[in-house]
Amino acid sequence: MKHSMKFAAVLPLNDFASARSRAALAEETGFYAIAAEDHFFMTGLMGHDRTAPRLECFTMLAALAPLTKRVVLTQIVAANSFRHPALLAKIITTLQHISGGRTELGLGAGWFREEYDAFDIPYPAPAVRIDQMRESLELIKKLWSEPTVDYQGEHYKITNAPHEPKPTPIPRIVIGGGGPRLIRVAAAQADVINIIPPAGGKFGKVVMEEIQKFDMAEFSKRIALLHAECAKIGRDPSSIELSAMVYIMIGRTPEEAEMYANGIMQAMGVTDRAAVMRSPNTLVGTTEQIAAEIRRRRDELGVTYYFCNFFAPEMMETFGREVIPRVG
Repeated sequence: MKHSMKFAAVLPLNDFASARSRAALAEETGFYAIAAEDHFFMTGLMGHDRTAPRLECFTMLAALAPLTKRVVLTQIVAANSFRHPALLAKIITTLQHISGGRTELGLGAGWFREEYDAFDIPYPAPAVRIDQMRESLELIKKLWSEPTVDYQGEHYKITNAPHEPKPTPIPRIVIGGGGPRLIRVAAAQADVINIIPPAGGKFGKVVMEEIQKFDMAEFSKRIALLHAECAKIGRDPSSIELSAMVYIMIGRTPEEAEMYANGIMQAMGVTDRAAVMRSPNTLVGTTEQIAAEIRRRRDELGVTYYFCNFFAPEMMETFGREVIPRVG
């Protein structure tokens, strides 16, 4: 199956005016989707402060739905632990009806231990959280397709449960993560897999040394593992779209792009500029260089869906107007 190139703009969550402005810009400049993170707070990544303002992702997407006409509403990614799957199914169904069928469900097992502890949310081992996510997806898909649902899992149970109205069409499911157990679930359940460093689920926090190890070779290993898991269950791996989350720095000149690369090197604590330029989690360069790198990753790895983090609105606009048309 051939997938078209897609780009989701990750929205700021600090205030609604900023999110609304970025959503309008995404519509205007050719982005496929707008995406919201799902955290109560965040630390240890790009200077985040745990007390910084942060809006709830689904409420914000619901508010943006009638203010947009074309872009898909998605999450990068919702934490399964934060909501019962029956509630999550209803939230996505409601968004699908509000938006006229422009919603995806982005789901992960949850990983950031500090916010779990702050709000007294149970934080079982990674294998358990992934199994909870698997059950959630099974349950959600049943609610979306069957008149009433009986489900008895190890973690969730519902009895003779209705779910009306149904979402139309059935939303695509994006699974985010990178460990072998999660990839196994994605092979069975996902329409899209957003491959990210698996360090978070293992350590419960951002571990920069682990992120540094996650290079193109590791990314390729995850793709190979996905293909192997699909083969076990008889699924065509090309039916699952490959996705990545990237931090984008656009320079007006090669010299400015190199300056940005040096800044990322310092933030990551690395000395290899080539590793920064070719990391699966970054896109750094001029518009021409970034477009060429996106085409290379499409042709060599099959990645066609990017969740894009921008350090400034003007970079998002430049990307939409000058990069997207080069790779569409």
